Amino acid sequence: MSITKRTDYAVRLIYELAQIPEGASLSIRDLCGMADVPENFGASLVPFLIEAGMVSAEGYHDHLLSLSQPAAEITMARIIKSCEPDFSLSQCTRNPASCNRSSHCGVHVMWKDLDQIVLNHLGQLTLADVVANHRPPLAVDSSCGMTDFARTLNGT
Repeated sequence: MSITKRTDYAVRLIYELAQIPEGASLSIRDLCGMADVPENFGASLVPFLIEAGMVSAEGYHDHLLSLSQPAAEITMARIIKSCEPDFSLSQCTRNPASCNRSSHCGVHVMWKDLDQIVLNHLGQLTLADVVANHRPPLAVDSSCGMTDFARTLNGT
């Protein structure tokens, strides 16, 4: 039930870029140092982050990096889904064919509902929110039957 190192490191890199002043940029080396990401791993993520449209590169050999759009326009769901398109909390919802119980199992439905709650919340949470340590209430669709659970998590 954990995200990959790739996703963890990509989130850290983008988080650090969101904290620098608008118009400023960082070298890959400095960015990796700030994010506690091994430089060779971070450097391998940069082309992916550029292709995903979240990071811009400029300067000699494109080694100066910055966000390609304001942090308030980048959701955490976008970052995570771009790194892990099949993001799920469980193998049975990530790959239903791997589980012969998916079609009739209540646990599968529970995992699917939790996936939706997580992705809805991450879709409401922007990179700017994370940088400001702002936590909007969990966005829960009552159709997934988890409203009471969300109220408990939100403290309401």
